[in-house]
Amino acid sequence: MKIGIIAEGREDQIVISNILRSFGIDGSDIERIKPALKYDQTDIHNPDNPTVGTLQGVKNACVGHNGYRVYFERFFADEDSKFMVIHVDTAEIDSQDFVFVKPRKTENANYATELRKQVIELIDNWLANNYKNQIVYAIAIEEIEAWCLAIYTETDTILSANPKKKLKEQIIPRLNIKYDFEEISKPFRKKRNVEKCQKYNQ
Repeated sequence: MKIGIIAEGREDQIVISNILRSFGIDGSDIERIKPALKYDQTDIHNPDNPTVGTLQGVKNACVGHNGYRVYFERFFADEDSKFMVIHVDTAEIDSQDFVFVKPRKTENANYATELRKQVIELIDNWLANNYKNQIVYAIAIEEIEAWCLAIYTETDTILSANPKKKLKEQIIPRLNIKYDFEEISKPFRKKRNVEKCQKYNQ
């Protein structure tokens, strides 16, 4: 069974891959589709691939061109390909080229649930409701660093003012590991760690 990943960046793909491995999925069955694992300068300037590793890039892949979603069509043409993971960070989702209004965050216990639901509806709209049973939604509220932060703290990381800064400047220095997402998210390869982290981040 193959699983593809369309994400905002390579670090996001790494974290998601480690989580998938906790469910017994072999690394060789995980395909990092966008951003591509390898690309050269011509890819960056290719008009058909104007964004490499951004939220806009995720949108472009989902919307496709003239109704043809090349990344999805190619991937699902293989009968072994079962699911596509679509990742979006929500930190800057309301400052893109589309209208998006986040739910109220202060004094709203349902903020994460409401925001996640809105983003799923947005992705489904981009896909014109295609592939409904083949999509896995990886919605990071507000950044995927908040997922990683949940490995090393026992607080609600959704409420962290700046999870990226806290992870990089407070957590990592005292762990004696480099700021490398393969290393940082390695604990996600064990399902018990994923289940534990769900308590601190949806």
